[in-house]
Amino acid sequence: MKVTAKMIAEELDISTATVDRVLNNRKGVSQKTIRKVKLKAEEMGYKPNKAAKFLSTQKTMTVLFILQVIPDYFWGEIEREIRKTALLFEDFGFKVEVARVSSTEQKIQIAYFENVIEENEYDAIVIAPYDSKPFIASINKAINRGIPVFSLNNDVPESQRISFVGSDYYDAGYLAAELISMFSKELKKVVIVREDEETFQMIRKERGFRAYFQDHHLDVEIITLPVVSSYTNPLLFTNTQVFVGADGVYIANGILGEAGTFFKECSMPRPPFIVGHDISETIHEHLQQNVIQATICQDPSSQAATAVKKVFDYLHSGDKGAEKDTIVKLEIVTKTNAKYYLHR
Repeated sequence: MKVTAKMIAEELDISTATVDRVLNNRKGVSQKTIRKVKLKAEEMGYKPNKAAKFLSTQKTMTVLFILQVIPDYFWGEIEREIRKTALLFEDFGFKVEVARVSSTEQKIQIAYFENVIEENEYDAIVIAPYDSKPFIASINKAINRGIPVFSLNNDVPESQRISFVGSDYYDAGYLAAELISMFSKELKKVVIVREDEETFQMIRKERGFRAYFQDHHLDVEIITLPVVSSYTNPLLFTNTQVFVGADGVYIANGILGEAGTFFKECSMPRPPFIVGHDISETIHEHLQQNVIQATICQDPSSQAATAVKKVFDYLHSGDKGAEKDTIVKLEIVTKTNAKYYLHR
């Protein structure tokens, strides 16, 4: 049963108006009565009506989400879920704005972030940074100016950010290696395709991938192939010879769909087991055609919804739980269950 001001007033044999003034921190009540009301409210399990609190103060909260542009199938899903979840908190004066900023050049995203900090128009910022280290100083600057910053999808753990929502990329790489090991009959050579830049995400994924083979004492040749992920250039791999004789290929960056098209057109005599990340129409098609064998998904919708709720709780009630990182689960998607992960 919901505890009301009237119920507290009846227990204390005082007026409902007096209890209401105490619960809403209004003047005109003695300290003795304030203590009595607050103790009784806590004893009875009273929970304040947050929507009513907003109606009385009319204080709004606006949060900016800075997301990346590509791949659109991933960031588009996150944006849609952010806007959808934010609607649940509209009655509390909570509003979100979403900016999709190119991350193909780090300077563009950092410059945009710095400009937002200087203008100081938002109650909080949630950023999905392209990399970790380049954003440390900017995030710390925002925090020192009283602007809470949360990281989404990619973390900046060395900064003073409030908290992080996303997957553990070390575990993601480790899981990819486990899948290749489980489903490849003879494992002698594997190739990891990753960004040519030493970003936090790529370092963690490759470290986890290599750790699996080391932990399980598997004598496997591991070749790293750095590529530029333009998402528009069909010639993603110029060195096709590196894949000859490969038992498994791990696509660690966001080009699994393009990689699938590449391998399909290569028509290798002995195709490798291919695993990567995320799901799109193209990736789904390659799974159905057995070009790609598995993909590891990190539930972008859950990331978005969790981030929105976390920021709302932090701003509205100062919930300390919002300061804890949320690591989303990694899910293995294959030909059979891929249809459940498409958001058409």
